[in-house]
Amino acid sequence: MFQLFRSRTRTLRIMLGVIFGAVILSMVTYLIPGSGGSTSSSSSNDVVLAEVGGDSVTATEASAQFQDYITQQRIPPQAYSFILPKIVDDLVTQKAILQEADRLGLGVTADEMANHLRTQLPFLFPEGGFLGKEQYAAYVQEKFQKSIPEFENLVRNDLIRIKLVQLITDGITVSPQEVEREYRRRNEKARLDYVLLSSSSLQSSVTSTPAELEQYFQKNRATYTLPERRSFKYVVIDDVAVAAKVQMSPQEIESYYNGNRERFRVQDRVRITHILLRTTDKSPEEVSKIEAKAQDLLKQVKAGKDFAALAKANSEDPTSAPKGGEVGWITRGQTVPEFETKAFAMKPGEISDLVKTQYGLHILKALEKESARLKPLEEVAPTIRQELVHDRAEGERLRLADAARAAAARHGQDLDAAAKELGLTTQTATNVQRGAPVPGLGNEPGLTDAIFSAAKGGVVGPIIATGRSVIAVVTDTSPTRPAELAEVAERVKSDCNAAKGRQVAETRAKELADKAKSGDLRAVAREYKLEVKSAEPFTREGSIAGLGSAASFAVAFTAPVGSVQGPAQVGDNYVIYRVGERVNPDTPLSPEEQKIIRSTLLGNRQTEAFEVYREALRARLQKQGKLKIFQDRVDRFVSNKRS
Repeated sequence: MFQLFRSRTRTLRIMLGVIFGAVILSMVTYLIPGSGGSTSSSSSNDVVLAEVGGDSVTATEASAQFQDYITQQRIPPQAYSFILPKIVDDLVTQKAILQEADRLGLGVTADEMANHLRTQLPFLFPEGGFLGKEQYAAYVQEKFQKSIPEFENLVRNDLIRIKLVQLITDGITVSPQEVEREYRRRNEKARLDYVLLSSSSLQSSVTSTPAELEQYFQKNRATYTLPERRSFKYVVIDDVAVAAKVQMSPQEIESYYNGNRERFRVQDRVRITHILLRTTDKSPEEVSKIEAKAQDLLKQVKAGKDFAALAKANSEDPTSAPKGGEVGWITRGQTVPEFETKAFAMKPGEISDLVKTQYGLHILKALEKESARLKPLEEVAPTIRQELVHDRAEGERLRLADAARAAAARHGQDLDAAAKELGLTTQTATNVQRGAPVPGLGNEPGLTDAIFSAAKGGVVGPIIATGRSVIAVVTDTSPTRPAELAEVAERVKSDCNAAKGRQVAETRAKELADKAKSGDLRAVAREYKLEVKSAEPFTREGSIAGLGSAASFAVAFTAPVGSVQGPAQVGDNYVIYRVGERVNPDTPLSPEEQKIIRSTLLGNRQTEAFEVYREALRARLQKQGKLKIFQDRVDRFVSNKRS
């Protein structure tokens, strides 16, 4: 890391997010003259999806909530049918909760709003004064795309909901004994001995008859489809091929040199290798030891020991050390002063004494040195020629690509005729899937997407890629369709054999488990020519090497020690295991852990309690006829949004 030596010139989210979907930041109506109040309104023609007391959930309201959601979350269209009904349901619940809070006399005072705002958004009140309505409005619009009244109404409602949550859950407690039990539950470990029966190991012994393959294919036919495919002809115009035909005269090269002389002017520079021992943030005692080590390394270097080997073994510069201390060429002004002064004072091959910088102690060795000069034309002519040829070839390639597209259009999308006119060669790609490599091009970014967006006979391109351009004409299209057995025979055979292998493995695993439960696991394993392995102790939330998540073996924490359990399925494998032992935590519960566990348990209980209350509230309102959901309208709303 040569830079080492360069010179130095929705603030608060409310709990129970499952209940409240919106981002919640506190703003205060009463502190800002002329603002406040709800702006919610609906047209008399708006579709009512549900009624809650005297309030309605409308299609417009649900659409706005949905738009907010998809703005914040990247979700695929196929998920809309799940999300949209959930949004309607959440709006119903929110309105029910607000009405219940109103019935119970819960509200938000001006002081409560003000205190909440000052606590959560102090930047709006520098030195105790309000920043200003314009800045406030700009912040709300930028963050949430809402007006001040719209936003403040949401915030006020959320604070009311918090009060209701607190009212319902304030009596919930967690005892020290419960915290202790949870700590032991989390940290208790189990150990087991197990036998793993792999389905894949049995597949080689499984065969399927033609009748079985046909039956399997028919049963699973929906899973076998042939993806959309396209055939097309294409022309590749490559910079390298074009460059081979570019002529560049000595006069053109000289002209470029004369017009860009400053580019070829070289400053004083020196190529350096070094060893660094860091002293940054070290105590005086440590620095003294580092200096002694540096002096010893310096003696070894000056005695002729290999500099690169010493740098690899001792230098603390992580970038140059693996390269034997090689820093490379430096010019004046690139390094810290002490490093630069010594580097430019040295002759090639010379080794410095210890050089002290802000980073530590260095031993420098000069490898090469060059004085400032203007590189002569003879030296830089090959580079100039290469660059000029590349630029001219790129321009010619782009011109040819445009000409090829125009020629294809003139010849009625006949790319062969267009290529012949321009002295180019066509290639053919047959039955290419979207995203699949194209012969001679590989996975050319954008090409297959463009091909699959064009109709049959359509001209595609120029597709501009690094060093080449592509023009194509779609010659045939094949839409996605169900496959016939002959077209996917090998895949069906593999899938059928795999399914039969799983069946054999499951049957054999059950046999093995039954024998082991009434006998000895190791003896039964030997009978089946399988190996008994031992797993390291694991927690309920942990994992087991070679088996994955411990969740599949939860019974190991409740079953009698020594009992044989299973078979447990892990992917395509089956595991039969014996519970070896259970180990209690070997460290006491610390105050910090106690605090974390208590908070988690309390939060879970409060959430569960409020969910029960919420469902009971909805049920009561429905029984009283105060909550109605018009399912047919909701279904139409979802259908319209999906289309």
